Amino acid sequence: MTNKQQTYEIQMDERSLILAEESLIPKLQADARQLILPYSGNKKSLFQYLDTLEKSDRFQSIVIFSKDLQGLFQDLKSLLLWIPAAGGIIKNKEDQILAIYRRAYWDLPKGKLDANEKFKIAALRECEEETGLKALVLGDKLAETYHIYREKNNARALKKTKWYVLHYFGSEAAIPQSSEGIEQTEWLLPQDALLKKPIHRNIYKLIEKYIQLQTLKTKGDL
Repeated sequence: MTNKQQTYEIQMDERSLILAEESLIPKLQADARQLILPYSGNKKSLFQYLDTLEKSDRFQSIVIFSKDLQGLFQDLKSLLLWIPAAGGIIKNKEDQILAIYRRAYWDLPKGKLDANEKFKIAALRECEEETGLKALVLGDKLAETYHIYREKNNARALKKTKWYVLHYFGSEAAIPQSSEGIEQTEWLLPQDALLKKPIHRNIYKLIEKYIQLQTLKTKGDL
């Protein structure tokens, strides 16, 4: 990713809505499971693409492109409930990461920001609350992810999650936060975490990115 954001990849269950700069379109490879089309400028037209991804399995992803990517993103954002969130990959002294089992999926600790809360503070708080681990040390920011889902009242929400690496130097066992639907926690080598099933696509890709960055650090390229 360059300093100027060129895409937003937004997960909807196991499918993706991708907002892209028009200049990137010639670089995309043809794919029968991917629909690519220009943004008309009518923001309410975006609902039909959300409906398609939600209700049909015809397309794995829909790419909407525009010369004004930020304008397109803001139009989408204005149609949905905006949810800022933060989470983390917790790393221990053995270079294992902590996976949690929540609502029938393997996941990572995360949660919504409280009012006026900073993303970094929320990441620390949520990771401590959901795992019971204390004295976590905040590390580098890892990524930002976007996710569209239905709230309990059936309203669509757009969640932006900032992810950080957090370090745990203690030896206490993690305690799953059952009130948040977390049934189990497990320390795993990152490569083994990718083998856990089922796992959400965006979490899988996040762990992949973490592994890539750790490999670069080991080689001294970062």
